[in-house]
Amino acid sequence: MKLLFCDNSLKELVNFRGDVIENFLDKGYEIVLVAPDNQGDFRFRDRVKLYTPAVSRSGMNPIKDMRYLITLLKIYNRERPNIVFHYTIKPNIYGSLACRLNSIKSVAMITGLGYAFNHNDIRSRVARAIYRFAMRFPERIMVLNESNQQVLVDSHIILPHKTVLLKGGEGLNLDHYK
Repeated sequence: MKLLFCDNSLKELVNFRGDVIENFLDKGYEIVLVAPDNQGDFRFRDRVKLYTPAVSRSGMNPIKDMRYLITLLKIYNRERPNIVFHYTIKPNIYGSLACRLNSIKSVAMITGLGYAFNHNDIRSRVARAIYRFAMRFPERIMVLNESNQQVLVDSHIILPHKTVLLKGGEGLNLDHYK
């Protein structure tokens, strides 16, 4: 079984989902990570396949975003994972589209609402509209709290039946975070 994890930061992906990745590796899963390499050396380097596409975390340059989408399309087509887990807004949007176009199952993780939902300028409205379109494609959309879930459902960004509420969050490794 091949799993792919896509984020806009390798450092954050390993920091927040390292234990999940480690668990799957220990169970024999093939793991592919897709995130800009801002980590340097990291504990999985020799155990996973790593792709490091460029992505602007907060920019809204449509040409750069289309390049990112095309890069994800190529990676996903080459790797053909059984399922892809996306984290953060751009991987959620463009990764979900890439999965749909490649007929690959995906899950989107929305950890917070951020700028697109805390403002109402044209940039925010465009981001919400794109998010609304892209969130039709994942099999499931995970959220971390009921208030975010309610905003996303009320804004018609996500469908209630696709939502998975992780009550209590994702968990915290108390050995690492004393």
